[in-house]
Amino acid sequence: MKEETDYLKYLFDPASIAVIGVSQNPSKIGSIIYHRLINNKNLGILKAEVYPVNPKISSLNGVKVYPTISKIQDDVDLAVIAVPAESVPEVVREAGGKNVKVAIIISGGFAESGRKDLDEKLRKAIQETSIRVVGPNTIGILDPYSGVDTFFLPRFKPLSNRGMAESLPEVQPGNVAVISQSGALSEIIMDCLKVSGIGIRSIVCVGNQVDLTVEDFLRYFSRDPLTKVIALYLEGVSDGRRFLNALIEASTEKPVVVLKAGKTEVAGRAAYTHTASMVGSIEVYRGAFKQARVIEVEDMEEMIDIVKAFSIMKPAKGNRLFILTNAGGLAVISSDLALRYGLTIPNIPEEVYRNLDELRMKKIIDPIVVLQNPLDLTAQGTSETFEKVFRVVAASGFFDLYLLMPSHQPPTVDDTVIDKLFKVCKEHDCVAVVCEHGESEWSKYIRERFDQLGIPAYPDVRRALRALSALATHRRPANRLFEKTLNVNKIAWLDDLEDGPLDLENAVKLLNHYDLSTPKTLKISSEDELEYVSRELSFPLVMKIYSRKITHKTDIGGVVVGLKTYDELRESYNRLRKKISEMGIEWEGVIIQEMVKGVELLLGSSHDPVFGPTITFGIGGVLTEVLRDFSVRIAPVTLDDALEMINELRTKKVLEGFRDLPPVNLTELAWTISKFSRITWENPSIKQLEINPLIASGNRFEAVDVRGLITRI
Repeated sequence: MKEETDYLKYLFDPASIAVIGVSQNPSKIGSIIYHRLINNKNLGILKAEVYPVNPKISSLNGVKVYPTISKIQDDVDLAVIAVPAESVPEVVREAGGKNVKVAIIISGGFAESGRKDLDEKLRKAIQETSIRVVGPNTIGILDPYSGVDTFFLPRFKPLSNRGMAESLPEVQPGNVAVISQSGALSEIIMDCLKVSGIGIRSIVCVGNQVDLTVEDFLRYFSRDPLTKVIALYLEGVSDGRRFLNALIEASTEKPVVVLKAGKTEVAGRAAYTHTASMVGSIEVYRGAFKQARVIEVEDMEEMIDIVKAFSIMKPAKGNRLFILTNAGGLAVISSDLALRYGLTIPNIPEEVYRNLDELRMKKIIDPIVVLQNPLDLTAQGTSETFEKVFRVVAASGFFDLYLLMPSHQPPTVDDTVIDKLFKVCKEHDCVAVVCEHGESEWSKYIRERFDQLGIPAYPDVRRALRALSALATHRRPANRLFEKTLNVNKIAWLDDLEDGPLDLENAVKLLNHYDLSTPKTLKISSEDELEYVSRELSFPLVMKIYSRKITHKTDIGGVVVGLKTYDELRESYNRLRKKISEMGIEWEGVIIQEMVKGVELLLGSSHDPVFGPTITFGIGGVLTEVLRDFSVRIAPVTLDDALEMINELRTKKVLEGFRDLPPVNLTELAWTISKFSRITWENPSIKQLEINPLIASGNRFEAVDVRGLITRI
């Protein structure tokens, strides 16, 4: 496979470009692209030679038009193709014959419109050449550094009153690389970043991805010295593990902010276990995002806000936040929201308190001000007060983040507060953002000035705290890669089993192979065997109906707990057998186990069609699907992954000691999760596997009930 970085340099900084599909009609896409490139060349931005290609015309505005790309005598690095879809495969072959390095296929009408046959012809043409391809069905790329611009969207559009209005803003060079699976969304991101004063490194719209993919561009921008942060709009990927590895590689070098569309999509797979029925594709994607340490956002506003923060500011070392304002209401609101976004608001250290108290004694701080965090300077606080207080706190180095909210409404604050706070911020290398509420000229001016000085400013405290949270939580991922699932089972005896539910004996054998403990268990199918049970197992006991046709035994009263005597054992056996007979189901027997006391947890694994084996951990028992308190990762998981999964549970407190139960050893629990996660990863015929419940008590973890499904298709 051709190494993409050897080719992508010709996409972003070519020495020569051929535009195939120019026309005498200036409104045609090929002509629009050609004229945009020529305009950039005239402005001195684009250094590449630009060659128009069309077999039907010989000149365009006095410039020679070539009938085919092969007739161009000079070398061509980049071909931009904007011709009818049917002609594209042959044009690609011609470009390949010309030794063109990379092509952008603007043309649509391939798989996205149902023409899979045409898609295959294009793929074949690419494979027969050494060319790399962006698209088809794309608006291509925009690079303000090199002047390569294939966005055929108009800069200005006419209004009904015969006036003109800007439709597509002129992009300024910057450090944000945008990768998008939507052309329209890329333009919106560009527009919003421009309003926020943020420049673009480059925008890439990947189109149908017949060749170059999201993963290729993640790797490229992760190594690109002009890129500081990567913004990714994602709808879906075909190879989840390749995507995850590209994310890990990228986020090891740069912050990656992802907006994932299609959150309500549910994975279309048969659900034999709770895990498979609960976990949809978005949960799996989110697990992958967490393992790659990328920042997932919910909407476009959040993406722009967080990209802006990383574009201007560096990541923080921790989450200790100091809040400085002159508006008491904002102090209260920000305190509540900060905790929601995972930030802490520690007390002011004693030494800092003493230094601030000196300012209060000198009446630089008003005597009525309470010296605490958040610190409200009240309406008496001046621009000078803000500066001196900020300097005292910042000099201590105790806090990791700062939320500055100098409300301009009081007459004591003037616009000098901007430069004063900026000066302190730079002196002490602070990670800070500004919140300035309001839409007045003053409010907009303050935000704009802070942005220009390199301190991100927001019009709402919620948005400011979201950005701070992202700066605080960004961490490099673990240096690991996710390989594809094995082709054969690691455990050889699994090959001898037929497709279908995994029986109890083999399920227990499987768990024990991975050093996962199960309570002493017997399966019987006749009353005569109860005597043997009472001798082999210690009371109290649990009895469960054994049936491959009943998924949720508790729902039908098929589980009896706390059996203390032989008589109770026999009575329960006969009652369950009668229940099965009344249901018209074939009797397969009962499972009898020694009773285990502890917190009921769930460990599950299922095969995602995109990412392969996944691991789910959460609260188990009969309330699993009601509580839906679980965490998902791509299998296999490390100890650190597993600890994160534990910490994500809303009901984690039950693991810290609940009623008469001892605290659960969380490190040992994490090792249990990690060991379980390897089972379906190492044995691909097991498509679903679930322990529910896994009883946890102190250092003991017992897989009380296990279900598995073998499927080799």
